[in-house]
Amino acid sequence: MRASGQFIFGADVVGFLIPEQYPMIMVDRIIDYRSSPYPQLSAERYISANEPVFAGHFPDLKLWPGVHTIEGLRQSCGLLDLVRQLDEANLLSGLLALQNRQTLRPQVNEALCQRVLDTLEGMPRPDPSLLTLRVKLLTPVFAGCVINYQVRQLRLDTQSWSVQAKVDNITVAKGSIARSPAGVSV
Repeated sequence: MRASGQFIFGADVVGFLIPEQYPMIMVDRIIDYRSSPYPQLSAERYISANEPVFAGHFPDLKLWPGVHTIEGLRQSCGLLDLVRQLDEANLLSGLLALQNRQTLRPQVNEALCQRVLDTLEGMPRPDPSLLTLRVKLLTPVFAGCVINYQVRQLRLDTQSWSVQAKVDNITVAKGSIARSPAGVSV
């Protein structure tokens, strides 16, 4: 188990971990990961008034689309799955080295960084269309907010997650996300 503050990965490292590209990356940084008793991850998304989605969503109202909050929760589940796999492969120190490299810190172990990148390249990426999303939006989110995503694996033997999004410690969305049975698209 890691202490909060020691496990912060910024946007560049998140970009290595997930297949989505700008402007569809809905996670700006990972702020915490715990491996026990059940794997869990906290991540954040900063909502700027300059987001391209605000140009056509609601005139004169910087209302964040709920589907983007749900997508951030989905991406956080994927990040939890990848970080958990890296943890099981004893490569969390490599992920920290990669963060240090991306933030221009000195004395980075480049071989360890490359080992993480090679491992990530070989990991299968799940098809998002094979997920069952049961997420309820509770409160609107506006520009200037920070969304905190909290995802927790429900059981060690399944790919199902309890998910929650908060703004200023107020729950704005919650529910569950689960991998559908193989070959069944939802």
